Amino acid sequence: SDVWWSFLVGEKKERIHAHKLFLIASSEYFYAMFNGNFKESSESEIVLDDIEPKIFLEILRFVYCGKIDLTFQNIHEIYIHSRKYMLMELLAMASNFLEKSIEPENVLKIFTQNRFYGFQFVDEKCLRLIRTNPLFYFNHEDFSLIDRESLCLILSSKKINCTDDQLMGALDIWEKGHEEENVDELKAIVKNSKRSYDCYKLRLFGPSSGSEPNDFGFSIVSETNVNLYGIGVFLKSTAKVITIEMKIFQNDLEIGCDLFEYENDNFVTVDVANLFFEEIILKPHHRYKIVLNITPAVEPFTIQNPKIHHDRIKMSIANVIYGRCDSTYCAIAHMHCREQKISSKAIG
Repeated sequence: SDVWWSFLVGEKKERIHAHKLFLIASSEYFYAMFNGNFKESSESEIVLDDIEPKIFLEILRFVYCGKIDLTFQNIHEIYIHSRKYMLMELLAMASNFLEKSIEPENVLKIFTQNRFYGFQFVDEKCLRLIRTNPLFYFNHEDFSLIDRESLCLILSSKKINCTDDQLMGALDIWEKGHEEENVDELKAIVKNSKRSYDCYKLRLFGPSSGSEPNDFGFSIVSETNVNLYGIGVFLKSTAKVITIEMKIFQNDLEIGCDLFEYENDNFVTVDVANLFFEEIILKPHHRYKIVLNITPAVEPFTIQNPKIHHDRIKMSIANVIYGRCDSTYCAIAHMHCREQKISSKAIG
């Protein structure tokens, strides 16, 4: 009739009816199909064998009501057919769904899926999360499943909170799941790219000293969460490889630990080893302590009674909060971190 179109949808050619007026008003594709020289314009039944009935019904629901139930299970097909049928508003809703769905636990999956969709803002949001806390994602079960192009985008990042050795370690993890891939080009990207850290150095100031370092005790006294990604540690040693065991405590409860093998190529002067780990969130008004165990023993080089200078982050640095009133001799040169403002209601 002039009012209805009858569609035979999917492999089983399920019959679904729809108003011509709604389809023509919503889609240039259907407008051209009905008013153009296509054979469908004169037929009473139109075969759509490249779409499942439940997907087509969801699209019709959008055409009639402006609503659609988007899920990770149907987003791929909805996206394909919203492009085919030139439903630009639905296409925008699909892209918005992807962006709002990005969370730390699924970012690698969405980032990989976006090689198909090609949404630049989705890539930017995913990469921002990955660059900020890369070691979390390198150790995630989904990391070995990402495709080569996605991995290349990560390795090519101009800013990322890890060392080149840790990037190489991530590449080794990925290679184990893709033994058929030649990774020489990817290794060259890591070696030849110039990059910086996606955070800033919160430097510790104070007179230098040759005393043995104490555990680094501090608390944040400003109303600011601090996301900690790494630390810089003073080292002076003739050893080629230095093992550094690090533990971080919050109110005497261990909240982070890591073991680093630092390749030392500076045997004469004091060096600073940049040690990156998975993000640790430091909260205001909690006591923290960073404990370092370095082997073989290094020649002492510390900062006495360290202080920081920052517009927003304020710290109390003193061993007195751990029951000791002696001077603080700290082997930590700086903290790789980023501040995150929070409301007073969120502090706890």
